Amino acid sequence: MFRAILTTGAALMVMACAPEADTQAQERAEGFGLAAGQSFPDMSVTDASGEERRLSDLTGENGLVLYFNRSIDWCPYCQTQVIDVNGAADAFAERGFEVAVITYDPAEYADWRDITINLLSDPDSALIDAFDVRDPLYTDPGHFAYGVPYPITYVIGADGVIIAKLWHEAGYGADGGYRERITTDDILEVIDRSAG
Repeated sequence: MFRAILTTGAALMVMACAPEADTQAQERAEGFGLAAGQSFPDMSVTDASGEERRLSDLTGENGLVLYFNRSIDWCPYCQTQVIDVNGAADAFAERGFEVAVITYDPAEYADWRDITINLLSDPDSALIDAFDVRDPLYTDPGHFAYGVPYPITYVIGADGVIIAKLWHEAGYGADGGYRERITTDDILEVIDRSAG
């Protein structure tokens, strides 16, 4: 099951891709990370070439899809998702959206497997914290996963306003929610709904 919180004009709509809509999951969705309808923090991050890039510089004609992933160094679920997203880059481009994946990995991991989408490095978790999506399980600065984001995806309009945020509700951290990922079809459906 995945959850999407998206704006439709001034209204906020929760879309569930499973028949049961549970209130607790809805409250969690509304309280975690920046909300649909807010402006995103236009911060600089490092791309695969080592250059500093602002998120607004990466935005396509209609917007930006920003995937927060734990790590493409050690997380196989993240690696699989990056490959999937890279394969759908043309479908996003046809809709006027650029795609970027951000992790807390150092910049050298951004040049990974000849991926053509934007891979971004946030080793100090500054952008992760600005979006308020740091996984709350990892509080020990000595833990290798300290600073990772919970896997969440934002669809951001060309005007910098968040259209939607999506993630699976399997649970945070120890509950294994990081194993379930939003598919590119999920995101494309949200983009198509928001355009209609």
